[in-house]
Amino acid sequence: MNNSKSVKVEVTENPKEEAAKYVSDLLAQYVGRPTLFLCAGGSSFDVYDLINPEYLSPDLTVTMTDDRFSEELDVNNFAILQSTRFYSHLIEADAFCINTQPNEGEQLEEYRARFEKNIREWKQDFPKGMIVALYGMGPDGHTGGMIPNVYSEDTFNAEFNTEDRLVGTFDAVTVGKGDSTPFPLRISTTIPFMKNWIDHAVYYITGDNKKEALQKALEGADPFYKTPATVMNHLKDVIVFTNINL
Repeated sequence: MNNSKSVKVEVTENPKEEAAKYVSDLLAQYVGRPTLFLCAGGSSFDVYDLINPEYLSPDLTVTMTDDRFSEELDVNNFAILQSTRFYSHLIEADAFCINTQPNEGEQLEEYRARFEKNIREWKQDFPKGMIVALYGMGPDGHTGGMIPNVYSEDTFNAEFNTEDRLVGTFDAVTVGKGDSTPFPLRISTTIPFMKNWIDHAVYYITGDNKKEALQKALEGADPFYKTPATVMNHLKDVIVFTNINL
């Protein structure tokens, strides 16, 4: 049962098709207006090739919600995005992309700061532009690159829940949990960014192994450092497409 007053949940047999259609409709609504579209990694890649290319244009900028600090082409989310049909459609439409692949020799903090600077510059260039984001959620309740149960609450909040911070770093290596954490070095858009900057958030969440985490997220009782996906209850406009019966 969804107890949230703000999160609309669509349970459907075809969540990726429905999520793609919804994103397509949002992009259609803002054709001719500068729009930033942030793409999640992981299972969300199922959605992008189904987005209607008719609504891609030079007014559109695309980047990731988060990324893995890796130069490996099958690990870094932006590198994976470049292998999709969706990316080819972006090039054909003369859309712009904010690249989130690490530069050679770049340190994690430099990587984070570059991504945040690019987001801020987009907003400065297009103060009336719209921001649309597609997020996913893991079985542990993570969203973006905000992974629970690795950082202390204070460290998590310093990285991901500080008001003037749009992008945070996730560094499981420094806290001694690198060996037990998949993709231990990451950057991610933060909770204040999601709450204050995103105009429309779309969640694509599938698989019964995520049912408990989704229920927790929708209940909204857990603090962010335990279930980061509870942020969905605090967003301006949010919808979840899922095949999970709640």
